[in-house]
Amino acid sequence: MVDDSAPGLAMDDDAFFQYLKLFMDYVPLWVLLLGAGVIWLIRHPDTLSALSRDVESAKIGEFEIKLRQVEEQLETTQAHVDELEAENLRLSSFYNRFDAHAGPDVLRDVRQQAHHAARGLNDLAPVREGLKPGASAEDIFVAAEMLRERRDISSFDALIDCVARIAAHPTLEGLRYQTVWSLASAVHKTVLSDVSHNTVPELSADQLKRARHVMETLIGNPHVARDRPDAPEAGIRGPAQFALNWIEKGLKAWERAK
Repeated sequence: MVDDSAPGLAMDDDAFFQYLKLFMDYVPLWVLLLGAGVIWLIRHPDTLSALSRDVESAKIGEFEIKLRQVEEQLETTQAHVDELEAENLRLSSFYNRFDAHAGPDVLRDVRQQAHHAARGLNDLAPVREGLKPGASAEDIFVAAEMLRERRDISSFDALIDCVARIAAHPTLEGLRYQTVWSLASAVHKTVLSDVSHNTVPELSADQLKRARHVMETLIGNPHVARDRPDAPEAGIRGPAQFALNWIEKGLKAWERAK
């Protein structure tokens, strides 16, 4: 007769023991050790910091922990964030110091400062923020002037999006002609720089075709027609037409490259 009260049989019949046994059978020991190690390191951050300095990598089972690599990536990311914050602060100083509706002398000074600052920017993402819907007139003016200086291909789509939005508005979103002139000039200078320095433009044919449509829309805006009717080339239509001329050259370059 078997004694059912024996400890071994009681454990065999115990549901918790059966689940624990099943878990242990299917989960490798190294996974359990890794989990325990991670928990221990979390509770001892000083040890983790020292370990990351002294050990480049650790391999446990099928996983390899690149400690120094992770630490360096975090430091690089933080450095990039710090740079963006500094550049945002630098740009905001322009917006706080002038009125986009001020006289020509004020705008001339701001333009010169914007050009100077643009040369030192490592990342133009903050500049592109000034082209988005809802940006103030000051944001747009400074962004346009900085892109006139930098002629940045990676900012071209954002620039065209901004011009397209403004060109479609009956009163150019209330912006003064000088600001829209700066935007059109930024398009002109960017396309000119790209097409004149490359056998095949960096700007794609699709980008150039869209830019052509946007600049034609801008020129056709009735409000734009009232800017310097005595000398259209001195107003918005001047850089807009210059941009169209270089866009056509760029499209011809793409045709030749086929």
